[in-house]
Amino acid sequence: MYRYISEQGFKTPAIINSLKIFVRDFKDVSSISATKLNSEEITSALEIHSLQWHPTKDSTKIHKEFKFNSFKETFAFMGSISTVAEEMHHYPKWTQKENVVNVEISTNECSGISVKDILLAYTMDQLAMEITNTQIISVCDSPKVVDSQILNTWNQNFQKTEDILQNLQRNTAQL
Repeated sequence: MYRYISEQGFKTPAIINSLKIFVRDFKDVSSISATKLNSEEITSALEIHSLQWHPTKDSTKIHKEFKFNSFKETFAFMGSISTVAEEMHHYPKWTQKENVVNVEISTNECSGISVKDILLAYTMDQLAMEITNTQIISVCDSPKVVDSQILNTWNQNFQKTEDILQNLQRNTAQL
């Protein structure tokens, strides 16, 4: 993140502001405007949230492959995400084979990638991490999705990035 911010320089505050969304819970996501992000905004959003998702060459979708230790974990992940996607009214395209889930996300309303996609990707990463750190006994086991916790860390990532940028600007001014 530090390298990215120093490379982007002073364009970063405007980009950060264009990416911020504040929602109380996942049900609020459907009311967010589906504005198409440009490639610079997509890269910024992925960096801010330390996401290892990859945009397609035409920047209309982001994709990622999730690998789990067991089919039980895979099924728990898909069940948890299904619940979140239903609340958001925003659905991933995915395929699953054994312990692997390939996911593609885009926003139909803007024919590209929106902040909704980045938030869903972030949520998927958080849930995948939680599932791999939890003992899943049955395919019916799904961790409880705490949307307020996920949304709080989402917002903290923006604050952390802004703090780093302010320190960088102060240090640059002192030179």
